[in-house]
Amino acid sequence: MKFSTVIIASFMGAATAFAPVKPAAFAPSSALSAAGNTDPVDRSLVGIDDGAEHDVFDPTSGDNPALVRNNNNEVWVPQRARPRRNRKSAAMRGMVRENIVTPNNFIYPLFIHEEDFNTPIPSMPGCERHTLSSMLKEVGESYELGVKTFVLFPKVPDELKTNLGVEAYNPNGIVHRAIRMIKEKYPDSVVCTDVALDPYSDQGHDGVVEDGKILNDVTINQLCKQAVSQAKAGADVVAPSDMMVSIMFVAFV
Repeated sequence: MKFSTVIIASFMGAATAFAPVKPAAFAPSSALSAAGNTDPVDRSLVGIDDGAEHDVFDPTSGDNPALVRNNNNEVWVPQRARPRRNRKSAAMRGMVRENIVTPNNFIYPLFIHEEDFNTPIPSMPGCERHTLSSMLKEVGESYELGVKTFVLFPKVPDELKTNLGVEAYNPNGIVHRAIRMIKEKYPDSVVCTDVALDPYSDQGHDGVVEDGKILNDVTINQLCKQAVSQAKAGADVVAPSDMMVSIMFVAFV
């Protein structure tokens, strides 16, 4: 028979005991309540270890006990908050729930390119790169489902890629045109943009490269231009994913 050793520690940090116990399988609470044959428990637990052949640790004893006893002499954890009370029924959980996920919480990533046809993305089954007109149609369908926030990811033609990524802040670039199209037809939408140089870099990096090294300061300069140009085009959120530099910010504009 195998045994495992568990550490039993009070959340108050007052006492720790070690005891060999057999691994146990725990039944779900619904199964326990359905059984309906649990005998009443004497919550004082007085005398339950009388006659034990070895010393038994008492969490209610000592100068700094982990547990105390209430007015009924029952063992009691000195804890005001009792979270389980807020979970005892669906109605109670619904009343005190802090977070509810709705379509308003979702951000729909839209992959776009300059072609006049959509292209499936093999590494992402079910996703495709959209033309700008197809993108706008997708936004409309999402609106009907309650999803009104979008983030744009472009595929830039190779001939527009440079080491400095200047196409990233071209006011007539694909991302800037896409922003204007969405905001014009759906002005109350939330459009997010990805601030990063890799879609525009002929080196395939998130930063400007010189002699095999990333130029952080130059890269940050280019990213600032990109973020401001996207904001001017109408983006609500400019969110950098650029990992080549030591920056992390999200600007709501």
